[in-house]
Amino acid sequence: MGFQVTRRKTRTCMVGNRPVGGDHLVAVQTMTKTKTHDVAGTLATIHAAQEKGVDIVRVACPDDKSAAALPEIIAGSRVPIIADIHFAPGLAIKALEAGVHCVRINPGNIKLDLVQKIVALAKDKGAAIRIGVNSGSIMPRKGLEVRGDMELEMADIMVETAVQWCEQFDKWGMHNFKVSLKSSDVLTTIYTNREFARQTDVPLHLGVTEAGMLQASTVKSSMGLGTLLAEGIGDTIRVSITGDPLDEVDVGFEILSGLRLRRKNVEIVACPSCGRDEVDGGVETLARQVQERLKDYKGNIVVSVLGCIVNGPGEAAEADLGIAGAKDAGYLFKGETILRRVPNEKLVDELMLELWKMERERAESETVKA
Repeated sequence: MGFQVTRRKTRTCMVGNRPVGGDHLVAVQTMTKTKTHDVAGTLATIHAAQEKGVDIVRVACPDDKSAAALPEIIAGSRVPIIADIHFAPGLAIKALEAGVHCVRINPGNIKLDLVQKIVALAKDKGAAIRIGVNSGSIMPRKGLEVRGDMELEMADIMVETAVQWCEQFDKWGMHNFKVSLKSSDVLTTIYTNREFARQTDVPLHLGVTEAGMLQASTVKSSMGLGTLLAEGIGDTIRVSITGDPLDEVDVGFEILSGLRLRRKNVEIVACPSCGRDEVDGGVETLARQVQERLKDYKGNIVVSVLGCIVNGPGEAAEADLGIAGAKDAGYLFKGETILRRVPNEKLVDELMLELWKMERERAESETVKA
């Protein structure tokens, strides 16, 4: 079977019809950035994310207008909707009454009797709760600052607080919940989630919060989430990007695909290019052409795009199909086998012809079996 991540064993949390934890695939989330009461705009983001393959979408619920919009948003979405609540237990109640599939609350910012009320309603409605814990919702212990070990101490308190809330929810008979331990610091994120995972079987939502723009967030999330996921920790993820929420979905799937936890429909393996590159416009241009031609492909395929024959097909043998540029004419290959030499300007066309040939052969084979 080769290399494979061994997932941590957890209970299962149902977010609408999407199971999180247990033996289920790690879920990819994003969050809309429209005003939630803008139903058309919010649904447009949700629908675009659905086309990208997102599993769960979170929407902000900062006011009554947003809560009132939830029924129409829920009705227009194919994926479960989470309402994001901060400091306003009344809005959590309204979101649950509106039929939201999960509420994200930070219990440390809400009075205990109101937390219990939210839990009771969520249980009655069959909804999930995401327990959020961060340094802003816990009280530092006396003398913390003077000891100079605030970072580690606060991380330990975060874990301790999350475990205590899990125990409290279980005592109340509410077992359909997951936890997120959020930090903008990669090392704190890794430490707190490792420690929590060691102590409980509760599903974890992973994310490096406030991670920044696309490049910075991709790097931080790949380090933080990737480290934990490689250790089998994490059941649902969000890559927080200051920018397009669709990028969050793409990067999330890239991280999971790199760890063999999810397979993308289309995975393009492309070399970084160098002075051996013989492709007009460079291998990046060729890779973009392939990406564009395959954007609507719904099967599962790995395609290799190389600037020269040096790396292919040998180093790119894991690909189903591949193309490699060369002087005047490149090569089309399948696995480790070179199929034929092709003029560089026709490489992408020949690749697509070979793909459709593979699809026909696969369909005919399945027909014979049936």
